[in-house]
Formats: sequence, structure tokens, C-alpha cells
Amino acid sequence: MATLPGILVLACCVKRHRPGHHVGDELAQLSMWMTERLHLHLSPGDVANRLELITKVYGLDRAVEYFDSMPDQLKQQQCYGSLLKCYAEANCVEKAEELFEKMRGMGMASSYAYNVMMRLYLQNGQVERVHSMHQAMEESGIVPDVSTTHTLVAVLRKKKTLVAAYVVAEDIKAIENVLEKANSCNSMYMCRIGVLLKMNDMVGAEKAYEEWESKHVYHDSRLINLLVDAYCKEGLMDKAEALVDQFIKKGRMPFANTCYKLAGGYFKVGQVSKAADLTKKALASASNEWIPDLTNVLMSLNYFAEQKNVEAAEEMMSLLQRLVTPTRDIYHGLLKTYVNAGKPVSDLLHRMKKDGMEADEETEKILAGEVH
Repeated sequence: MATLPGILVLACCVKRHRPGHHVGDELAQLSMWMTERLHLHLSPGDVANRLELITKVYGLDRAVEYFDSMPDQLKQQQCYGSLLKCYAEANCVEKAEELFEKMRGMGMASSYAYNVMMRLYLQNGQVERVHSMHQAMEESGIVPDVSTTHTLVAVLRKKKTLVAAYVVAEDIKAIENVLEKANSCNSMYMCRIGVLLKMNDMVGAEKAYEEWESKHVYHDSRLINLLVDAYCKEGLMDKAEALVDQFIKKGRMPFANTCYKLAGGYFKVGQVSKAADLTKKALASASNEWIPDLTNVLMSLNYFAEQKNVEAAEEMMSLLQRLVTPTRDIYHGLLKTYVNAGKPVSDLLHRMKKDGMEADEETEKILAGEVH
């Protein structure tokens, strides 16, 4: 007899739909039909996914009924974890606590179960209970994971606005302990560097980045972006560019938005020409899925307008159009360049109209030379 891998696909599909949505209802019915009519065996994983499916479509009570109807051999850790998640998402704190204690008694309380309870307490504003659950997790010898760290960081953010600095420091110590115990992975380092930067500990963030580099973990441009962004905000452009250069020399390719962040930093410190070049470079290297913030593009177009550089402005427009439809502000930036350079504008106005933008009052002011 075959198992039911199709239920896994069905569960993924239903997550895209609202609870009670007719498509989710059809998926649930199809899932049941596949088991009953095709005589396929359910695995514990199938049951776990079906519990979430039933909860989303028919509600929590029906999911509990389904769980209770399952034979004991299918009620394994995955199924209990799935039901616990359903209770937590419905904010049924007492039911979740009761089930969690049962799971602990059966030796089924994994890091997943602890994380579900920590998030449940967090969403109810019970910060101290999050800490108690984390402490219980450590005492039980359960290894924390990325989700554990994310929850502790969320606690840190909440406390930062509520209590004294020494309490925040205790939270940071707890997060660092988790990070030391957890397996090395990019998500852990991203979380660690992010926390240190939020606390304005640039030196600590740099050390964490160097440690990540030395671990030979899969190299991820998102980590370099964290430091580049921090350097740019502080105007430390030499450090930002040196970090990117070092990254490239090691044979890695940063994301387009890394260059874009660098460009924003150079605009901030007044190196406009370099910023415009980096903006162009970012647009040229971007994948079609990237949608850039237009701030750098607009500042670049203002610079080109001052320089009366129509060629550079048109090149940027061409690169941008590959990614997004130009806005009215973008067209106006290009129009200023044409007007300042004394170039004919009829074709440009036609392009603007073709993109659904008629001339407005601002357009007329630019054409009259009233806006530079």
C-alpha cells in the first residue's frame, strides 16, 4: 500500500487561502477522498498536515475531533506538534499548556514545541513566561534553533521600550547563549549581527561577521548587507566599500541591493557622482524580480539634470524600465534633464502619455523652466 504524499501538497496549497475559503474546502474533501476511496495509508506526517488543513478550513474543534479519532500508532510527535500549533494559533492558552505538559510527559517536547509555547506567550504579552519556557528548554537539554532566537529577539524589542537597560542586557546574554549552543548557520549569524547592530555594538557585529567568514558557512549576501547598511547609516563609506571589495575578491557576488545601499551611503555623504554610478551599476546587475526603492534613482536624475546629461539620464531610465514601470516623478526627473539641456521634449511627453500619465501642473512648470 502507498502512503499519502499528496496530502503534503494539499496542505501547502491550503496555506495560501483564507480559512473557510471554498478552495480550501475542496482540498480538504479531496484529501479525505484520497484516503477513503483509494485505500491509501496515512503516515504520521500526513495526519499532522491534515490537522492544520482541517483547522484552517473547518475550525479547531473539527481538527481536535479528527486527532482523537486517529489510532494511537499515528499519534506521534509530528501530530502532537501540529495540534499544539493549532491551539496556539487559535490562542487557546490553557489547551496548549495542557497538551504541552502531556507531550513533555511522553518525551515528545522538541525545540518545535517549546518554540510554539514561547511564541504563544509572547503574543499574549507574557514576557516572563517566555523566559521561563526558555529556561525549561535549557534545563531539559533541548538544543535551541533559529526560531528560538527570533522569539528572544522579539522579547528584546518589546522590553527595550518597557524596562531598564540591565534587563535588556540579560536578554542579550540569553540570546548569545542560544547562538553559542545552536549549530552554525547563516540565519543564526544574521540574527546575532542584527541584535548587536540594534544595540549599537558595531565592534561586536564586526567580530560576529569575521567569525561567520571563518566558519566557511554558505556565503550569503544578506549578511554583508547588514554591515554595509550600518556603515552607510553612520557615513563610514570607506569601511562599507572595503567590505564589499573583500567580498568580491573572494569570488562572491553581492546582491544588486548591496550596491544600491552603497549608493545611498554616498548620496548621504555628498559624493553624488559616485552614488549615481553605483545606482546605475545596481540596476544593471539586478534580476528581473528585484523592485528597487526609487530614492536613489530620483537623486541620480536630479544630478543628471544639473549636469544636463541626457545620455546618462536615459541610460538610467532604460535600466529601470527593465525592473519597474517609471513613475510620474521619474519621468519628471528625466524631463528636467531634457529641458535643462535644451533638448526637444515631444517624444518624451509621448512616452509619458503612453505609460498612462498626462501632463499635469508640475509637468507644465518643468516645461516652463520654473522647476530645476
